[in-house]
Amino acid sequence: MWFAVKLAARLVIITTLAAVGATGCASLDGWQRKAIFQHTSSERFAHIAAPDAAETYDLPLANGDKVHAWYLRAGADDAPTVLFLHGARRNLNGSASRITHLQSLGFNVLAIDYRGFGRSTPILPSEASATEDTRRAFEELKRREPDPAKRFVYGYSLGGALAIALAAREDGIAGVVIESTFTSIPDLVRETKWGWLPFVRLLVTQDFDSLGRIARVNEPLLVLHGTADGVVPHAMADRLYAAAVGVPAEYKRVVKIEGANHRGVIGIGGERYDRAVREFAAQASRAAAASLSASTAVVH
Repeated sequence: MWFAVKLAARLVIITTLAAVGATGCASLDGWQRKAIFQHTSSERFAHIAAPDAAETYDLPLANGDKVHAWYLRAGADDAPTVLFLHGARRNLNGSASRITHLQSLGFNVLAIDYRGFGRSTPILPSEASATEDTRRAFEELKRREPDPAKRFVYGYSLGGALAIALAAREDGIAGVVIESTFTSIPDLVRETKWGWLPFVRLLVTQDFDSLGRIARVNEPLLVLHGTADGVVPHAMADRLYAAAVGVPAEYKRVVKIEGANHRGVIGIGGERYDRAVREFAAQASRAAAASLSASTAVVH
């Protein structure tokens, strides 16, 4: 939770300075964006190469910016495709092990760097810009995988918040997986020793209100979290699960990995993690295919 502690402390300092006219809203917003995203250039993790079989290319945006993407194929022709959204600090190269692990579980994997990360257009990212980037990636996911019953979105940490926002807005997703994801940035700040101060929470400019948005998610949902997560308390996984009121109980699940820290769910979880993801994907695909079949029958 170290970045939330730093964010809360900075908010206290900036509020004090603002009171005497030494700083303002622009400084507050810019610092928060840096603290939350901790965006990394293409040089960071450059020692980790893209997988040999990965297609690497750019997705253009309407304003001329670009979102860098990787696409990896699984072995089977009928494999489902997952859009992977990484967290803060790490870019695609720094997330390569997660991406290839999903591929090993039988997924085609589409993954992106938000603008400000890796080889994407260098900007100071924001919740709004990253949300726009994930929507562009979703268009690419639909192009890559025409069958909605085989489309998945997987978000890790901050990427989980973006996955929730995407699923709350878009249809045509078979299932959503979130790993080590928080309920909101204000909630993370509330967990710090300064969290009791009302003005600290009110000054957060990048809310990432996953708890509010997840109520609009209707797709099957898998929530993964480690019980030793020192960045995002694992109780937030339970709150997200409970708030997903639009997902039928039989299609949502929380899996807690005992002893796993913020980044350790895959490694510590091992076969339990692998089985949970595979079983979830299979169940969600069957449910989506049945729903599509029923809809087609009604139309005809």
